[in-house]
Amino acid sequence: MNAIITAMMLMEHCGPDEIDPDTAVRGLENMGYELLQLTGDDRAEFLALLERMAAAADDPHTAAFIRSVPFGIGMTEEPGTT
Repeated sequence: MNAIITAMMLMEHCGPDEIDPDTAVRGLENMGYELLQLTGDDRAEFLALLERMAAAADDPHTAAFIRSVPFGIGMTEEPGTT
């Protein structure tokens, strides 16, 4: 899960000279699509794991990003809801 979040943060925050913006968006969309395929208990565990990761994050910006992932991929209607 750390690798997924790290990759998402990289794609979200990198500049156009680091990763082509279209490639970054496509990568995030593909990751989001795969995560949206989770159902039932797997989805609940994913959301709970994100919250545990956010609570353990040392940096408030990292915690906020982690908590925004379900909203960003369309899994929840607003940040922090399940």
